[in-house]
Amino acid sequence: MFVSFRVADFRYLALSTLAVGYGQWAQQIGLFWLVFQFTDSPAQLGFLAAFRGGVGIVVSPLGGVLADRQSRRSIMIWSTLAGAVLAGFIVVMVIADLVQVWHLYVFAFFGGILQSINMPTRQAFVYDVSTDETLSNAIAMNSIVQNVSRVSGPPLAGALIGFFGVAAPFIFIAVMHLVAVAVTLMISQQTRQVRIGSGGGMLLQMLEGFRYCWRDRRIMGLIVVTAIPSVLIVPYIPFMAVISEQVLGRGPEGFGLLASMLGWGSILGLFLLAFLGDIRRKGLVMLGCETMYALLVIGFAWSEVFYLSLAFLAAAGIFHSVGRVLGNTLIQLAAPNEMRGRVMSVWQMSHGLQPLGSLPMGLAVARFGPQLGLGMFMVAAFVSFIVFTLTWPSVRRM
Repeated sequence: MFVSFRVADFRYLALSTLAVGYGQWAQQIGLFWLVFQFTDSPAQLGFLAAFRGGVGIVVSPLGGVLADRQSRRSIMIWSTLAGAVLAGFIVVMVIADLVQVWHLYVFAFFGGILQSINMPTRQAFVYDVSTDETLSNAIAMNSIVQNVSRVSGPPLAGALIGFFGVAAPFIFIAVMHLVAVAVTLMISQQTRQVRIGSGGGMLLQMLEGFRYCWRDRRIMGLIVVTAIPSVLIVPYIPFMAVISEQVLGRGPEGFGLLASMLGWGSILGLFLLAFLGDIRRKGLVMLGCETMYALLVIGFAWSEVFYLSLAFLAAAGIFHSVGRVLGNTLIQLAAPNEMRGRVMSVWQMSHGLQPLGSLPMGLAVARFGPQLGLGMFMVAAFVSFIVFTLTWPSVRRM
């Protein structure tokens, strides 16, 4: 089950990813809670999430080209270090009582740039520090590591806010990023990354990546599968603050616990997937899992009982994690080595399509309330997965 951890460089990458994950979840909880406290507006949560995600959509293709042209290890080090400096800036502003809403948009802008460079590089780097025999296991283990931070990061960030104030999660972000840099420096500079030359320029190489994804029907389908929850489901995460406050009456601590439950379920699902090993009909299983994910989040949207809401999210996490890892595995196997960074950046872009759902979801929550506003989007996602499964056989047969 843990065969990929026999490779020392993968162990260091996993520890680095764990630290970065803690920082990212602390950033989400801290940033969205600050905005909600400043404005008391669900629409503002949607605007901020849309703005940050929009930056990611624009920058991700550039990150993919960089990941194919430059040392992925170096890219991770410098982008993570820059994230620590950015978090330190917000800490100073909060402690000095100078922070305003527009400062949070600046933070979201630069944070979105750094994450859009760092994350495609990390996804591609899993291949570089694993072997052909351990790749599937490495992808599953990497996802488990990410979900450990998802489980413990949000409630920890919520507790930090409750006990020490809103500056605390941003201090935590800076510390975790510095830890991640230190561990990444321990990774060997010799990996199996194949770098492309600089011929043709970055723009042409970026377009080449898009064309390749468009021509390969399987890769294009896997990108669409990822885009559906990114647009119609995942944007609900910041609105958990509204659910916690207005529907369940649990405040920031409840927000952190709700956000963590997908992670608890994800860890269970990923351990099950690692135990089962190389399952057959990955494409069909992936689509079934994502359909169940949408159905269970519909249940969460309508629940008015805190512990039932936690159960819905935990179950949703099981199915979503298995579906997402299977999609990641299939796209890594389908992508040629010299295109890996660019293919993964386009795939990462589909994760960043949240702005297309965040803003309308925020407006729907403001207009119809959190339960009906979120529920409409989840039903649309459920129907979309059913239609895709019936009409995209090249993915279904993978």
